[in-house]
Amino acid sequence: MLHLDMIRQHPDLVRTALSKRGLSAPLAETLALAEERRGLITRCEALRARTRQEEEALHDILQRATPSDRKRLKAPLQAAWNEIRQLEIDIAAVESNVHALLLQFPNLPHASVPEGINQEQNIEVRHWGERASFAHPPAPHWEIGERLNIIDVARGVKLAGSRFYVMRGLGARLERALINFMLDVHTAEHGYIEILPPFLVKRTAMLGTGQLPKFEDDAYLCSADDLFLNPTAEVPVTNLHRDEILEPGALPIRYVASTTAFRREAGSAGRDTRGLMRVHQFNKVELVQFVEPAHSYTALEQLVVHVEVIAQRLALPYRVMLLCAGELGFSAAKGYDLEVWLPGQQRYLELSSISNYETFQARRADIKYRPAAGAHAEYVHTLNGSGLAVGRTLAAILENYQQSDGSVLVPNALRPYMGGVTAINP
Repeated sequence: MLHLDMIRQHPDLVRTALSKRGLSAPLAETLALAEERRGLITRCEALRARTRQEEEALHDILQRATPSDRKRLKAPLQAAWNEIRQLEIDIAAVESNVHALLLQFPNLPHASVPEGINQEQNIEVRHWGERASFAHPPAPHWEIGERLNIIDVARGVKLAGSRFYVMRGLGARLERALINFMLDVHTAEHGYIEILPPFLVKRTAMLGTGQLPKFEDDAYLCSADDLFLNPTAEVPVTNLHRDEILEPGALPIRYVASTTAFRREAGSAGRDTRGLMRVHQFNKVELVQFVEPAHSYTALEQLVVHVEVIAQRLALPYRVMLLCAGELGFSAAKGYDLEVWLPGQQRYLELSSISNYETFQARRADIKYRPAAGAHAEYVHTLNGSGLAVGRTLAAILENYQQSDGSVLVPNALRPYMGGVTAINP
């Protein structure tokens, strides 16, 4: 969330940032309400001060006055206090409206974020790995999965409708192997603490990380309880420290969580509807960090490396893309995508989006830290990235490791998790 004072003092900066992102927000309405709020507060404080002075001036007189005179003298004071209480109600109403408007503002892009409005204007930072050559035309993963009888889309649709699927046999085991492998690397080598959070979250948690109000149509709501199915582990894990002040020395904090995520994908009709790429339920290993503001951009670059390690251990060719302003997530100040090469589709696919949110989420969720004992509490910077999206990683393995005989080799890094299985055969 942006600070109201910053918007009020630097409206041109906010207007430019919104234009850079290609997004709109209720800037004029927010500024008008901010002025109304300021006027009400000024009026209320002045009336309160004057009324208190009048009370003090009348104190001795009221002590000596008759009951009828006391009532007559106090009547204007009572009317003034009634007006003050009404002004306080009006101020609270305006502040509530301002807060609702502030939730509609995206984060401001960092100065290093390039101009651009779509993915074609993202900038390749680096690439890794060699694309495999094939003696046969490489197939897309959904054809491979059906042929090996490890992905059953038809029964997934029968159970839950379109964009659901069932993993079978070694396919299910491969997905489990990927989750365990990712968790082991991030906890043992990168210093993350493993978290297994609830898969249902409160509305306040969704507001805290920026999923609400903008993306409510993409979320699954259990209306009887006003609980949302987890859209990404970023939501419950970031909110672990909601309404907290972290003590000196607590930062940095690194968490990793494997959860099932649920998304309606309401705005993605006709996009990537085949296979495992854009489905309503998927597994994801998520990385979340809480850091001091001075260190957050160093942490962002380290986080990208942590994500890259997984792709490298799996020997999947990928590229790292610096996101242009128009491609940034709603809450992000700066971000990267790690995209894997899919030979069966002759294109790159996002496996992870890595973002620095600066104080944007911390303000919404009220997450602070104390730099030193007795120091004033400040907002932390939060970061997150998928480490990785499991279904998409599995799809990349099927396409990059497919063989001419129809089998798929198991990456070396996963074989210990597969009980020594080296290939999935027809």
